[in-house]
Amino acid sequence: MYVGVDYYPEQTDRALWDEDVRLMKELGVNVIRMAEFAWTMMEPADGEFDFSFWDEVVDTFGKDFDVILGTPTATPPAWLIEKYPDILPVTADGVRISFGARRHYTVNSPVYREYCERITRKMAERYGKHPAVIGWQTDNEYGHEKSDRSYGDVDQVAFQAWLQDRYETLDALNAAWGTVFWSHTYSAWSQIPVPRTVFQEHNPSLLVDFDRFCSDAYRSFNKLQVDTLRPLIHDDAFITHNLVYSDMAINQQQMAQDLDYVSFDNYPVWGGLPEPNRFEKTAHDHDLCRSSKQGKGFWVMEQLSGAQGWSRIGYLPRPGHIRLWTHQAVARGAEAIVYFRFRAAHFGTEEFCHGIIDHDGKPKRKFDEVQGVMKELSTHGDLINAAEYKADVAVYFDQENLWAWTHQPHSDAFNFKQEFVRFYGAAVRQGVNTDIVFPGDALDKYKLVVVPLYFLGNDTFDASLIDYIENGGHVIFTYRTGVKDPINRCHFDTLPGKFAKYAGIEIDEYESLQAVQSNQVKLGDYVSEANIWCDLITPKGADVLATYEQAFYKGTAAVTRHTYKGDVTYIGSSVDDAMLDVIYNEALTRAGIDADRLPDDVEKVDRHGDGYVIRFYMNHSTDVTSTVDVSGDWQTLDGEAVLSKLELKPLDVVILKQEVEA
Repeated sequence: MYVGVDYYPEQTDRALWDEDVRLMKELGVNVIRMAEFAWTMMEPADGEFDFSFWDEVVDTFGKDFDVILGTPTATPPAWLIEKYPDILPVTADGVRISFGARRHYTVNSPVYREYCERITRKMAERYGKHPAVIGWQTDNEYGHEKSDRSYGDVDQVAFQAWLQDRYETLDALNAAWGTVFWSHTYSAWSQIPVPRTVFQEHNPSLLVDFDRFCSDAYRSFNKLQVDTLRPLIHDDAFITHNLVYSDMAINQQQMAQDLDYVSFDNYPVWGGLPEPNRFEKTAHDHDLCRSSKQGKGFWVMEQLSGAQGWSRIGYLPRPGHIRLWTHQAVARGAEAIVYFRFRAAHFGTEEFCHGIIDHDGKPKRKFDEVQGVMKELSTHGDLINAAEYKADVAVYFDQENLWAWTHQPHSDAFNFKQEFVRFYGAAVRQGVNTDIVFPGDALDKYKLVVVPLYFLGNDTFDASLIDYIENGGHVIFTYRTGVKDPINRCHFDTLPGKFAKYAGIEIDEYESLQAVQSNQVKLGDYVSEANIWCDLITPKGADVLATYEQAFYKGTAAVTRHTYKGDVTYIGSSVDDAMLDVIYNEALTRAGIDADRLPDDVEKVDRHGDGYVIRFYMNHSTDVTSTVDVSGDWQTLDGEAVLSKLELKPLDVVILKQEVEA
């Protein structure tokens, strides 16, 4: 198994290199990623290439470690921006972003693409066949830090060409977008704007199409680099990109199809956050990585190893956090872990992004923890990687649906990612393995499909889901299901649209709740606060599981279950986690899945090998010890028998193995 570090020799005194090699070997490092921000060092002036520094770096570190090189296109040099300022991106307010940080380019600049192709080709010609270079990372964190959308003139011209290719005629576009509204009808392609700031709001269909355009542009930009690298590198060298999953106008799942591996930068806490993200969110990110490449293992190309931040420094990971977050990634499919960063920088914007070794250069607590984890993974990592991750539960995700919600969130209390993670996490807390599914993925192998916040429809997914339901599949829907068509227009059908007959309900009215508002939902004797949204559900064959407790619709159904062929559960409001736990436990059990609510902050993941099962128990609490019931003949990976009651101390990780019939 590969375990390594992100290293920046250009930011490190040359006199420290030999000592760093010694310390890396002591840690157990076998791979290093570097060079992703080093354009100026390779091309100090237009067309003048100098690889002497990197020749020494690759030769020096390549003697002891495998190397991954990043193409340096996330940081175009000052001379290039001075010569071609139109490369710089433009904000929605029409302000051209200045040189001075990173990701200061628009992928729609033909000039920038030419320069990126050239530096990528020159790097690959130089190091593509080097025996130590096993892989390549394109660019760095596409679209991160608001660089996914650019609104300049060059972007507008490209957007208009993209629309012409998509719709072919202006009549088709005008009909699709409903441009008769507010007299927006276009009579020339050149009239169509990019969605810069307006007094009110842009047409929702234009907004989602602009996001699709931005996503296609980034995928094309990435493929330019992939196609440049491929013929110039070893046949067995891989190409990856370190994805960032957020509300960016980038479809990571589509981009993943052009890569050999998906990579991910794993920061459970960063910047000014007072505490880490909830563990279900990080678990969800790993599931996105694995599922984006049809279940293939992924790399964590940046694994947090110290307090992170630029102008604001974040939470200090507690002793045990590095090990915990590493094993969480490995449990959910990470085949390699690369820690960010080996040595903290003494200058620059990221000087307070702490690493394994801090500014004083002394190996301390974090060094010892990483060393221990690397030893574990070097001993057991290959056994874990050989075991398959299998899931009974799928959770549907579509980046385009996220975009539609971003533009029309309805409530100031709504945050798509937070709500999605809550509906996803309710399955994780039951101790079941979960997959993410995208439009076009097969559903028939799953016992239950969760479809959260399905606002913007997708015809391909609709057909698959209806076929799944007709064949006895179990489904959980949530509020705002079936509202929009793929063009981002409202349906004519009574909600939840084409899924109404399967859910056995109709929704004739609804209420959007702002942050200062709430209702209550009662299920049995338990009452949950209801936030964000209230669908007023009329049963049409469905059983009522929970009802509203306040407002004129007191007594109206809030949560229902309809047995069609399998069960279809509909959750009409943002109820609390405790109520979700009850709803999910019953839905999972009725679907034939072994579900059991785990103690708070405890995660369980199973991996299935040839004749054995690997089980991870992880306690994400920093102060509470929890006990889990372990039935069956389980042992630790070192062969020690495990009692039926397993105690998990704060931030503890216990990995078990059980022999089973092959």
